[in-house]
Amino acid sequence: MKMFQIHESDLAELEHMLPELCDVVTMTVGSTPRHRTLVRKVKSILSNVRWNYGPPSNVEVVDGN
Repeated sequence: MKMFQIHESDLAELEHMLPELCDVVTMTVGSTPRHRTLVRKVKSILSNVRWNYGPPSNVEVVDGN
């Protein structure tokens, strides 16, 4: 298995940008089942990277603003 590294600052920036990107997709393309599935997949991947593919033991709520 090949492992890749992502810097904390890059991961944080992706997590910060994702809600706005989701809003843009929803407003411009519409909220189709396919688009909702794609958004859930991206959120899941980022979450897995953040928690090193394991269950989070300490969860912090990050305000989107």
